[in-house]
Amino acid sequence: MLNSEKMIASLDRQDLQRAEKYFERALKEDDSQALLDLAEYLESIGFLPHAKKIYLRMREEFPEVNINLAQIAAEDGDIEEAFLYLDAINSDSPDYLSSLLVMADLYDMEGLTDVAREKLLEANQLSDDPLVIFGLAEIDLSLEHYEEAIQAYAKLDNRDILSLTGVSTYQRIGRAYAGLGKFEAAIEFLEKSVEIEYDETAVFELATILYDQEEYQKANLYFKQIDTMNPDFAGYEYVYALSLHEEHKIEEALRLLQQGLSKNEFDVHLLLEASQYSYELHDTKSAETYLLQAKEVAEDDEDVLLRLTNLYLEEERYDDLIKLDHEEIENVLTKWNLAKAYQALDEGEKAFIYYEDLAKDLADNPEFLQDYAYILREFGYRDRAQAAAEKYLQLVPDDLNMAGFLNEN
Repeated sequence: MLNSEKMIASLDRQDLQRAEKYFERALKEDDSQALLDLAEYLESIGFLPHAKKIYLRMREEFPEVNINLAQIAAEDGDIEEAFLYLDAINSDSPDYLSSLLVMADLYDMEGLTDVAREKLLEANQLSDDPLVIFGLAEIDLSLEHYEEAIQAYAKLDNRDILSLTGVSTYQRIGRAYAGLGKFEAAIEFLEKSVEIEYDETAVFELATILYDQEEYQKANLYFKQIDTMNPDFAGYEYVYALSLHEEHKIEEALRLLQQGLSKNEFDVHLLLEASQYSYELHDTKSAETYLLQAKEVAEDDEDVLLRLTNLYLEEERYDDLIKLDHEEIENVLTKWNLAKAYQALDEGEKAFIYYEDLAKDLADNPEFLQDYAYILREFGYRDRAQAAAEKYLQLVPDDLNMAGFLNEN
């Protein structure tokens, strides 16, 4: 038995000390082919330093091992070294095609996707191997070269590629058509994809496109498949809830949001929708709770504050509303809500400061102009109150109350 074979047997028994001994003997005594077979086996089980040691010894006799060395270097994070090994393979070498494919992977890993595409184009000139075409199609899809990607995927047999890579070309074509805004074609290919083999990602893409196209009933059938077959699928609850809401299935939509929040309690989008649906179901306490939770975790709380102030204003909880007042608020509608709360609490001067600040931004809002006219008159600015009332009447000419206000002013 060769030392290489003895090493493999020792590794199978997890006798690493004896395996190391046979490895050193193999380097001295085994023939080249046995060593090459051993290196390939060691590489396959993750013994990369040992495999590399053999490959370095075999480079002159077997130049193709430069590809293996490049892949090991890449695994170690030494991309520069990986390229040095690949550069050792000449363009007239039978291994040049393989080196181009590895180069493409390395450039893609480095974020140089355009360069990776150039290498794949060169590889495609040398070979019409389906995996080369598939790699080029994948690159084109990632670069949003949708037309080119569709043409490349169309050259491939879907079942063969699915068997080789686990990827459906129909799904990819559907995704590309969606990128082009050709949603009918996208739906057609995604439906083909899930008919041949169920895949949660493809189903989610299909359901989302159907939702975007306002085909809510059909979208919900596909979302339901994910909910039934793989409820751990990441992120589907949010869009599914939106789609259910469009069909006025609010309680079911809220259940989906709560299910999503059980996975990620800090998802602001889920919290905001859960608040809205709770409110629609007349559960204002839960609506408030979700908003307060969102306020604690939102990077930008402007939307949360607006919703909270709307809720407090409607419930006449003015004290709670003004507790939200702080200098960083930028949303004009939130500021207006604060102004209304200060008015309701007879803190007119604070309200007036807000109205003055908002006068320019809300100059074309009739409801604001109406409120502004009254507070201007209250503070003795009769000419400005008249101007605000006149502008209001230009927007709402049949308002008799404001016409009366103007006559009284």
